[in-house]
Amino acid sequence: MSYQSPLHLLDSLQIQPDQLNPAGLIQIRKKLLAEFNLTAAITISVGDKQYTKDEALKAIDQLKEVQYLNDHAVIFQDKSLLAWLEHPTTAAFPAQSISKLRWSGQQNPFFDEILAEALETYCSFLLKHRQFSMIKEPLSVAMSLPVQWQYGVQEIIYKQIKDITALIDEAQKRPDHKQDREIFGFIVYGNWADLLNSLPEESFWRIINDYCVAAVNYTVVVQHNQRHFVYEITHQLVRINCDSGLKTTIQNNYQIYKENYHTKTKSKNKNWSSWWFWALIVLAQALARSCDN
Repeated sequence: MSYQSPLHLLDSLQIQPDQLNPAGLIQIRKKLLAEFNLTAAITISVGDKQYTKDEALKAIDQLKEVQYLNDHAVIFQDKSLLAWLEHPTTAAFPAQSISKLRWSGQQNPFFDEILAEALETYCSFLLKHRQFSMIKEPLSVAMSLPVQWQYGVQEIIYKQIKDITALIDEAQKRPDHKQDREIFGFIVYGNWADLLNSLPEESFWRIINDYCVAAVNYTVVVQHNQRHFVYEITHQLVRINCDSGLKTTIQNNYQIYKENYHTKTKSKNKNWSSWWFWALIVLAQALARSCDN
């Protein structure tokens, strides 16, 4: 579950976070009671939630018991950071706010934990929607956290690569050009290769090699009837960091597939040009006969 600030009540009552002290909480209670005295409504709106008077008073009293209250207040004052922590898949990633908070020296285990949780949700969302180029910044932030908070994001990415590898392995048994492109066609994108190359080798080297082996085997199986797809796959495979022996195989295959693809393309273009040449001759002959008549 995403982070939810306990301080949204402050917005409705126009209270500043720096007033979160015993005297300030007394003032908040007074303003809240005044708010209810000025309206005939049974509830007041605070963000997406409706509060009765008793619920609102109870919420204020509970602020006294909130742990890391000052940290909640720091987050609450940065609206872009707050929006993303509460809605990591829909709000814009606040790279500047995160950097500012970390360099200010205010980062602590509390902030690391809620940041890691939001990063896990966000990275999972980006992977699901194949937005690989957008993972660079959040991944960099995740890898800068204490080790125990890096594992969640790493596990999500690791599982994604493992699942893709399994899909490619399965596709070798019954290749289907259209279906295969729909399922894992994104592996021909440069930002997919960029993502794999940006991952820490100590955690991902083996699974990336497994992926490359699966992709190589798939291209061997379908090389004769999916020349374009094979060329696109190996065009990115050759960029991916992997074992030296595997890299040599990929490079050799790439040269063959590239030559085959370009030779086939030139042949098609030549045949197309010949077709038009003979079509023009036939048309000219028809026009000549028409003129003779």
